[in-house]
Amino acid sequence: MSGMRFSITENRWKKALLRGMEIDAGGRIVCCSSGRERFFILPLLDSGMEGCQWGRLRFVLQTGKNGVCRLHAAAGNDRETLQFLSEKRSGTVGEKGYPENMPCMCFVNQPDVLLYGLEGRYLWIAGEIDGDSVCLWDMSVEMPGDNFLRIFPEIYRERGSFFHRYLSVYSSVYNDFQEQITHRERMLDGNHAPPALLELYLQWLGIDVKGGFLEENVLRRLLSEAGRLLRRKGTRDSIARICRIVAGETPVIVEKSRMRPYGSAGGQAVYDMLFGSSPYDVTLLFSVRMEERKKRQLLYLLAQFQPVRCRLRIVFLERRGRLDSHSYLDRNAVIPAQTGGCLDREQALDQTVILQ
Repeated sequence: MSGMRFSITENRWKKALLRGMEIDAGGRIVCCSSGRERFFILPLLDSGMEGCQWGRLRFVLQTGKNGVCRLHAAAGNDRETLQFLSEKRSGTVGEKGYPENMPCMCFVNQPDVLLYGLEGRYLWIAGEIDGDSVCLWDMSVEMPGDNFLRIFPEIYRERGSFFHRYLSVYSSVYNDFQEQITHRERMLDGNHAPPALLELYLQWLGIDVKGGFLEENVLRRLLSEAGRLLRRKGTRDSIARICRIVAGETPVIVEKSRMRPYGSAGGQAVYDMLFGSSPYDVTLLFSVRMEERKKRQLLYLLAQFQPVRCRLRIVFLERRGRLDSHSYLDRNAVIPAQTGGCLDREQALDQTVILQ
């Protein structure tokens, strides 16, 4: 059983008892906006070996200014006893109330700990959360948790001794390096690569995103669609895709070169004021206004994919429009029909009635 590892993935979290917490789109465990009680109880981990010696427990933890995560762990060979412990704590989680002679440990805001005091076939893990800005993910349990102790003579292999814990520091560092080497192919995967490498990969492909002005999720989407974007560079499709990635919306694209001439000179002047006077003008109509920072991000990226000599303009449509004010009518605008009405006949006038 040496070298065994349990990964607490999303499937295992779905079987856990979560109260005041939920699984987000990225597979992380986050606090819900409502509810005072926030705790989780994982399903029992079965090592398949009586008296198993548990080792290292680690996960990624993010806490706000006042966020606290208390992690409880217990081990034993009796599954029913531990199962009863989970049912008993379905309303609360705390240090008191463990069965006698059952090894148990508690850690506060410690995402990397050693479970050297726990022995038993089954491992029980629960956690209490205080504060709204606590998030954890990528949890795993290793056993026995060290690689170096086994190479020493038997007299030095006292579990939990000072020498054992001293070697565990170097063993943990070694295991982390070994895991990075084993999964080195994930470094080139846009969905799993570290955020610091995303800008570098996009620069290799000829997309300039230097300066850290884009969010991580936008960088990953750009990297996943970089092939199609580069193949269609300078086309209407590439502009629409970049807008959808950055702004989350596909705009209405108006190309002045494809518009028919207006009948009258006055109408043509209005067209030129709205959509530009040059055949190289392209107007992007968005239904929702975005903040200035995101608008600059969008324009910076579009400048790398727009056609030669193209002049892009972004217009945010208002929720309502008026005629004769040179304003854009959004897609939901309605011009009401004219209706007639008479005064002094006890008739209600709706909003579309015009008095002549």
